[in-house]
Amino acid sequence: MRKSDRAAQARRELDRKFAAANVEPIRARPRGGWIRAIRAGLGMSQEALAARLEITGPSVARLEKNELNEAISIGKLAQVARAMDCQLVYALVPNTNLENTVQQQARRVAATTLGYVAATMDLEDQAVEADGLAEQLGRQVRRVIDDNRQWTGR
Repeated sequence: MRKSDRAAQARRELDRKFAAANVEPIRARPRGGWIRAIRAGLGMSQEALAARLEITGPSVARLEKNELNEAISIGKLAQVARAMDCQLVYALVPNTNLENTVQQQARRVAATTLGYVAATMDLEDQAVEADGLAEQLGRQVRRVIDDNRQWTGR
């Protein structure tokens, strides 16, 4: 199996998983952060969480601030989650499906390449009709993806 075929298969599998998951309700972090929201929901003070983590109360405040500033490590977040009897669920959730992202990026690369070719042909008085250009673009997009050049542009 070619590398591009394996990548396409992986995209399809991940796209199916993301389509089946309902992450919308938790996509947006609570205003004060997840640590603070869960801690408050449990009725747990910063001092109580600090005791469970074997750190100081001000350190918990720093953890909560670091979460909001995206400066907390995944390991530390997992440790905090365990201290609150939670499980850290870590995921990168695409804004659109992966296939769409790859197609759009390949189209940009292909359009840049074809734009250069079309301009050159135009200069040589060999302009390509719009229908022909769309067909060439489609072929070029497939080539870019097959060659896995959508991210390098080469």
